[in-house]
Amino acid sequence: MESADDYLKLSKRYAIASPPPKPRKWMRRSGWTKYYPDGTEEAVPSPDADVLTFDVEVIYHETSFPAMACAVSADHWYAWLSPWLLGESDSDRHLIPLGDPTKKRIVVGHNIGYDRARIKEEYSLTQSRNFFIDTMSLHVAVNGMCSRQRPSWTKARKAREFQDKLSRDDEYEGLGSLVNGSNSASGSTGGLMEEEEEPWVGRSSANSLRDVAKFHCGISIDKSRREWFGELDREGVLERYDELLDYCAADVDVTHKVYKKVFSNFLETCPHPVSFAALRHLSTCILPVDKGWDEYITNAEATYQRMSKGVEERLVGLAEKAVGLKEEAGVYEKDPWLRQMDWGGQEVRMTKAGRPAARQKKAGMPRWYKELFAKEDSAMAITVRTRVAPLLLRLAWDGWPLVWSGRFGWTFRVPGSKAAKYAASMTEADMSDDPEISQLGNAYEDAGEVYRYFKLPHPDGPAARCASPMAKGYLQYFESGVLGSEGGDPYAREALDMNAGCSYWISARDRIRHQMVVRQREVDDPASPDAPAADDNDLGFILPQIIPMGTITRRAVENTWLTAANAKSNRVGSELKSIITAPPGYSFVGADVDSQELWIASLVGDAAFGLHGGGALGFMTLEGTKTAGTDLHSRTAGILGIKRDEAKVFNYGRIYGAGVKFAQTLLRRFNTGLSEQEAELIARELYRQTKGTKVRGRKGLRGGAGFWCGGTESLVFNGLEGFAQEERPRTPVLGAGITEALRKRYLGSGNGYSNNTKKDGGVGGGSPTSSSSPSSSYLTSRINWAIQSSGVDYLHLLILAMEHLCTHYAICARLALTVHDEIRYLATTPDRYRCALALQIANVWTRAFFSEQMGIHDLPQACAWFSAVDVDFVLRKEVDMGCVTPSHPEAILAGESLGIGALLAKGEGVAGLGERVGAGEEVVGGYGFVERVPVMEGLAGRREEGEGRVWLRAQIAGGRGEVDEVLRGAGTGGKGSSARKTGKSETLTRAVEGKGGGGGDGGKEAVKVRRQRVKAGKDTRLPAPPTSQTTRANTARAQPKPKQQPYAATTPPFDEWGLLRSMNRPHMGNSSSEKKKAWPMDLGLGAHHQNKGWPLPGKVAMSSAGVGRG
Repeated sequence: MESADDYLKLSKRYAIASPPPKPRKWMRRSGWTKYYPDGTEEAVPSPDADVLTFDVEVIYHETSFPAMACAVSADHWYAWLSPWLLGESDSDRHLIPLGDPTKKRIVVGHNIGYDRARIKEEYSLTQSRNFFIDTMSLHVAVNGMCSRQRPSWTKARKAREFQDKLSRDDEYEGLGSLVNGSNSASGSTGGLMEEEEEPWVGRSSANSLRDVAKFHCGISIDKSRREWFGELDREGVLERYDELLDYCAADVDVTHKVYKKVFSNFLETCPHPVSFAALRHLSTCILPVDKGWDEYITNAEATYQRMSKGVEERLVGLAEKAVGLKEEAGVYEKDPWLRQMDWGGQEVRMTKAGRPAARQKKAGMPRWYKELFAKEDSAMAITVRTRVAPLLLRLAWDGWPLVWSGRFGWTFRVPGSKAAKYAASMTEADMSDDPEISQLGNAYEDAGEVYRYFKLPHPDGPAARCASPMAKGYLQYFESGVLGSEGGDPYAREALDMNAGCSYWISARDRIRHQMVVRQREVDDPASPDAPAADDNDLGFILPQIIPMGTITRRAVENTWLTAANAKSNRVGSELKSIITAPPGYSFVGADVDSQELWIASLVGDAAFGLHGGGALGFMTLEGTKTAGTDLHSRTAGILGIKRDEAKVFNYGRIYGAGVKFAQTLLRRFNTGLSEQEAELIARELYRQTKGTKVRGRKGLRGGAGFWCGGTESLVFNGLEGFAQEERPRTPVLGAGITEALRKRYLGSGNGYSNNTKKDGGVGGGSPTSSSSPSSSYLTSRINWAIQSSGVDYLHLLILAMEHLCTHYAICARLALTVHDEIRYLATTPDRYRCALALQIANVWTRAFFSEQMGIHDLPQACAWFSAVDVDFVLRKEVDMGCVTPSHPEAILAGESLGIGALLAKGEGVAGLGERVGAGEEVVGGYGFVERVPVMEGLAGRREEGEGRVWLRAQIAGGRGEVDEVLRGAGTGGKGSSARKTGKSETLTRAVEGKGGGGGDGGKEAVKVRRQRVKAGKDTRLPAPPTSQTTRANTARAQPKPKQQPYAATTPPFDEWGLLRSMNRPHMGNSSSEKKKAWPMDLGLGAHHQNKGWPLPGKVAMSSAGVGRG
């Protein structure tokens, strides 16, 4: 509350304020002018209000700096005009002052990040106390829509606009009534619009101010005058400054009205003060640069131009070499690439006098060559996107020539005798109705051979066609050697390498070159922007124009820095992030949250047992490591035969709720050797092993709704679907609600899966389709929201914990940038290690709070700390990345990467945070505390009495039959049979006790039951437990090897019995040294703890308030 309280009071008060009317006349005066309600005005250095709604206008085709701005407080209007606009300055680089940066101030705006980049006080290493509230972000969090909903919403809007047009036009009055659905005689409604529009469409809108104002306030905005800023020059804008200030002020007025509506809705949707307070830091990120920024752009552009010219020169050379064969038909007609080109049109038209006719473009040349020239005297226009380029480059797939088809796009041709390899994994193109293409394969080859054609794979699936094999999506195939140039022509190989090298800069250059860089000397003396720098460093700043909640999951969005790739040795300009350089006396301190969203998902499953590592996914997340190849991504990569980075995409897609079809598509993209049938088989089997089997119609469980059982991750997916199927889902930690467009009441009802929805046996991962109910169509989006929005909660908690520690321990640091699960602070060099330690402590607090809210009241050391905190002088993914690229040939020196042990070893003054400053613990007493029921506890509490333990047993059951046995044992009866108790069900009934959802004792008893079943040989998923290590080895040797499957259709081979033993022991670190490690320092959390002060070495027992006793 200490971070949020003052700002919340200001924001709430402003949300009920009614500003005065707009001024009737605007003063032509540079700088700020304050307008009073009585019509008087005065010049002021900056607005003197605590809360403002603010908007900036820019002549964007001439400059990135502001031309004018308007603001309104509860009592006054303000307007600002640039001295450059009024002709008082030759420089356009003027920024807008808002006043004392140490004063707490609320600044409201729509996409306020754009306006913030024009505010003077924000260009400083010291963070201002301005809180920028973005009404666009508030709208997205409350009434945004997911990407899958956008096409439907757009279609519905067009239909409404068409309806309104018909209603206004007397000529179409009858048709308008039909579309509108009104019937004056009967009073019924049933028009086309009403029948087709889904309920959620009326609960959301697009994100522009025009759409948001129409949605929340019913206000229609005329944005036509905005185009003047793109059409008029400075003199033209000045001539119309009155009208344009009116336009700017109208946007401010509308934005304030939107704010009054949406702010209270946001506080209701995201009630926790952390969700509000963290937005201040996310909205004030800063990236320092030095003179290296301009050098980077110059070098990257020069390298790009050189390589682009090299590609063009090589293509021209290849074209000239090919056209030289025009007289040798026997040569080019036998070449599988050249013969595809149009060699006709070589005739030369002659006059009656026997002279060549005039106006013949490239007379005597083949048609394909002529098409490369716009005119007779123009230069050859050929790029890698030109249709003949792949043929000149002699591109081949796995050694087989590429062939263009107007119907199928780029394909490759294979002799029938060798086509079996591709028939299983690729999409065949039937060329039988294209005799011209078929003839290419047979005319000059063995007459007895039949050729077959296969489409190049496309990211959008087998139905899509490849228009250019030189597109960015095919770089992976060039890198793997599947796609390449045949014939050994060095020109072709060089052209391909250069094209790949230019790909990043081509896509990013405009965004990078238009970054708004402001030098410190300009802020200090804006009247002299060309004055010499104070030093050789030439410090400057970029303010990332971040939308702090740009998606419905409340993730931040920005189009350059949040999507920047890591440096690659063959990509021009990919060293972008490393150009962000800490100023002298500062360092970047940051970390990547280890498997953040995977850990959150695993925690959902572990919550059923009430302890960490209770489920298979939780155990692997806790104990697996990347270096040992035992983490989930490494094991998945090994099982599926794909790269670890590809496995990450695969695993996160599964956790987000994607189905078998998604997995099948990814598998074929990552492993082109798989057939469609093989990919489907692998995907279904993997989902069956992990997600499990869908069981439906058991009235004693979930009211008859379906659930997953028998998989290693069934508990996780049942928990996630439990969140998603709530009337209004909330994140389990901070209780943030889902957007109204995805609320169940506006989507209808449904079980969530479109395939196998009528009976048991649905394989894990059934994907929504158009045939399913509205609710089920968006279940994947709701599950995705639960995970990603919880990840945002994690980030918000981490940021607020860091603010608390930096404030109360006088650590000079501020948030520089955060990219989802990466966080980077800019700290003074003397405080860099204290900042790193604070980051570790903040992470412990955050993980402890997550665990406590999930019903798990301890925290294993193995997941408590960041694996490493980076201390660096540039921004990069890893501190040892040299960031060598074609445009940056010199390696950057390495930074430091410090685990908790290395950080504590830094010596006296570093191992602790130091003396606490400011208010002590008594500050907590100043705020009222309202106890709330944790979301997880609320979910468990809504189950009927006794259902909890049955529900847990059903989820860990081996299949549908065992689920029915569990229900019969509980006295509720199974599906389609009478209650019949067996010895096993009696054992289960006696053994499993405790409350569902968070019952730790019940979870442990369930594990004991699983052990008993395994010992009795009744659980085929686990081998019988070896009695010793020697016995285990002997047992392994004695067991026959399983029959080889088309892929490793097993779960990752982690120690299953270690998992079971872990249910009843404290978790330790991954190494023996970590398990013995004591707690030698204060951590800044309370009294000094010696080793004897902890319940067990290596086990941290925590609550949301901090460290306690285990």
